[in-house]
Amino acid sequence: MTILSGRRLASSRPLPTAGLLLLLLTGSASAADFQLDNLKLDFGKFVVSIPKLDVKGTPLDRDSFRALLLSGTSAAPAGGVAGASQPGESAITRLGKLTASEISAPTLVMEQSFGPQKQVTTYRNIKFFDISEGRIGRGESSDGTIKVEGAATGPMNGEIKRTSFEVLDLMQIARIFGEKAKPGETPPLQPIIGKIDQDGYVLDLGEQGKVTAGKASIRGFKARVASEPMGELLTRIAELSDESEKASRNLNSKEDPAISEARDRKLLVAMAEIFDAVDYGSGEVRDIVMALKTPPKPGAKAEPVDMRFSRIAFGEDAPEKSGVAIEGLQFEGSGAKGVIGLIGYSGFSLEGVIREIKAVANSAVDIKALDFRRFIPKLGTVKMSGVQMSVPQDGKRGRPAGPPIQVGLGNFELKAGEQLNGIPTDMTLTLDKITFPIVESADNPAAKDLLAMGYRNIDLSAKLSLAWQEASKEFAIRTLSLGGAGMARLDATGMLGNIGKEVFTGDIALAQVALLGATAKTVELKLQNLGLAEKLIENEAKKSKRKVEDVRREYGMMASLGLAAILGPSDGAKALANAVARFVAKPGTLTVKATAKTPAGLGLADVIALGEPTEIFDKINVDATAE
Repeated sequence: MTILSGRRLASSRPLPTAGLLLLLLTGSASAADFQLDNLKLDFGKFVVSIPKLDVKGTPLDRDSFRALLLSGTSAAPAGGVAGASQPGESAITRLGKLTASEISAPTLVMEQSFGPQKQVTTYRNIKFFDISEGRIGRGESSDGTIKVEGAATGPMNGEIKRTSFEVLDLMQIARIFGEKAKPGETPPLQPIIGKIDQDGYVLDLGEQGKVTAGKASIRGFKARVASEPMGELLTRIAELSDESEKASRNLNSKEDPAISEARDRKLLVAMAEIFDAVDYGSGEVRDIVMALKTPPKPGAKAEPVDMRFSRIAFGEDAPEKSGVAIEGLQFEGSGAKGVIGLIGYSGFSLEGVIREIKAVANSAVDIKALDFRRFIPKLGTVKMSGVQMSVPQDGKRGRPAGPPIQVGLGNFELKAGEQLNGIPTDMTLTLDKITFPIVESADNPAAKDLLAMGYRNIDLSAKLSLAWQEASKEFAIRTLSLGGAGMARLDATGMLGNIGKEVFTGDIALAQVALLGATAKTVELKLQNLGLAEKLIENEAKKSKRKVEDVRREYGMMASLGLAAILGPSDGAKALANAVARFVAKPGTLTVKATAKTPAGLGLADVIALGEPTEIFDKINVDATAE
């Protein structure tokens, strides 16, 4: 994309041939080509140094162009063309006059200072094209280096591979770093970079390890002028983070909690301001490799941790066309290793959180007295899939360590919507294929029985879906299920009544009172046998050295007579006892549905008023079947 000058022809009539030729000749003569040496653009905490600069196709002469870029306030020399810099002009004003068809430099050095940290980035073989009024149409760099000093975590050095971009707005960058918004105003987000592509980079963290990345692409990056200049905000974050890092490393620190709280508060506000002023657009980074070392504990060596990411995508490049997705994560460290196919979220937003942080920052309210549900972000949808992990076992005294434990997760999804006071009123949680081995243990007899039944690994799945309707004050349990492959599956649905919005209030006492008024309207349970019942009976027969049919008959009789004695003589109790007995005798599918006889439902007060537990059947209708 190329940004053109705002100048337009005054007339749309075709020019005579002689006039057109004169216009072209005049334009060629006015476009200058020259070289500048030892340029330095100083924007305070952001400095650009260019030892040698070649300029082509600019309406300015050499001296005027130099005066335009210099950080001082010297005026254009006598005889300079229109548009040259004037005494006292700001860097932003001077950048607005920057126009040329091409600018190139063997090297370009950028120095950024953020508190105690200083970052120096050097780009080589720079070429900029179509520069108009402080905006660069496109540009590229063959390679470069990066160096960071003064960080609490130590120095960093890196290499940058080929980089190219389209549409870079230098004026807007200068405004963001050097200006602040007027009180009470929120300027709109403005494009900073149309698109940027990079072939990769290598970052050496010294004792902490090394990070490399493959190709990256970002587009639609936007930002706005914040309540404070971005340079000052970044400096404050660097300084406060450095203080926190040093305080955390000092085990003998006796810092006043009020001081650390004030520091954390300032840090949070500064970060919120930056988050609110930046829109990262869309993009992706591929083939990230991190070979790190964890901070060593006293008397111990640092533990190496290796991590790899096939792809990190955000915005339109993410699978859901929003949010963030991490694909193909592999990790290994401290004896554990694993892979995660996908971690992602969509519909997530910090907008409300940032608004609340700013409101608290501008007030004298006690943080400890705040309802922190106000700071719950919009959750959206969180996903994770393709998880396989190998976790080492610690060896017991006198015995070698066992083989690593293999744990897996097929799919996890949490979808939250319609939040009230930060709490989702519509939520779906899905867990599919949670797998883990059964490890025999002396203090876990259940594991011994499962192994005896032939289960070496457990494969579980679960789902929970809830929804609240404000108008009807009903809370629906749309789905509640739990099942194990080759074992059994339990499904439940239900409807609760008299659930008002007071349940979601920040006042815990009021919420508890509101919950006490809840009523149960309907509940339906379905139990499916997928092989567990037969194995339970067979295992009990082996343990008691009896025939399987004798054990099955005994269990059936216990279910029929025992439940009948416990539940009472009502029709509902008899239907439930008979259905359970048939299910035990021939395990298949057991379905039980209970409905309150009153439309308002069965409340806690109704249950407390019962003289005997069996009287519950006088207040509900029960339908039970076994297939």
